[in-house]
Amino acid sequence: MKILRVFPERTSYTPTDSLVAIGMPPLKEFIPPHDEVHVSCVFSWDREFCRFLQHQWQGQTDKPVLFGGVAFGSSATTFTKGLYVKDNIVFTSRGCNNNCPWCIVPKLEGRLKELLIESGNIIQDNNFLQTSKTHQSKVFEMLKGQKAICFKGGLEANLITTDFAEQINGLYYIKGGKKVSRVAELWLACDTDGAIPHFKRAVAALKRTGFTRYKIKCYVLIGDDMDKNEVRLREIYNEGVMPFAQLYQPIDAEKKKEYSTDWKAFHRMWSRPAATRAHMEKGTSFRYFNK
Repeated sequence: MKILRVFPERTSYTPTDSLVAIGMPPLKEFIPPHDEVHVSCVFSWDREFCRFLQHQWQGQTDKPVLFGGVAFGSSATTFTKGLYVKDNIVFTSRGCNNNCPWCIVPKLEGRLKELLIESGNIIQDNNFLQTSKTHQSKVFEMLKGQKAICFKGGLEANLITTDFAEQINGLYYIKGGKKVSRVAELWLACDTDGAIPHFKRAVAALKRTGFTRYKIKCYVLIGDDMDKNEVRLREIYNEGVMPFAQLYQPIDAEKKKEYSTDWKAFHRMWSRPAATRAHMEKGTSFRYFNK
């Protein structure tokens, strides 16, 4: 079946094949042959626009036009490689056994389920480290044939063990008689002050195998208390990890939460590596820096 996928906007994960469209439909003669149109919605604040897109596309085709995706609670028990994300991005599991109050994953996807392992260099699982050792071993075997490997889902710091760090360190190839790591990035998550001790232990385990700030990144949830958020961001940077701040958005909001100019500036400073490094080298607080 030829499925034409429609997205409200293009992101770094959006597929790029000929059966992908962004936003409003073109004239009928420019729409490629298809059997169905799927309007895909990830964020709840795009739902109204996606419903509008469904109506607009239905006026330009005699084939069924469906809408769905994470924001509409579509089933996430399977994964079809290359359909709604780029071909090199894979999910080897769905769901999560945690119940973090700011995360919608357990509500939409339920408890963790291991999936058929597809080939790809970007592992996007919500919580890869909750999968079984057998499953992880199969994923690592697949990754031995990949380069520029990224664990982008945000590895749960308290589940990172020496064994996992050694498996990561074992992903390499030989070039010019030297070992070259197949791993480009490892992303952790440190969303609360209470997560700092686990985060530090995880970083120590990874650094013992040779990983540096250039490869260890960290998602950092912000948006409640700027001063406290900055303390956590600084701690993460000082551990040799590059923090990437993410402004909190409500789980099920029809409109995206708007933040003040100060919060937006704070977010920019802590989500752009060059700005973060300059800020840390100056040794100033955000409030002093922006007087």
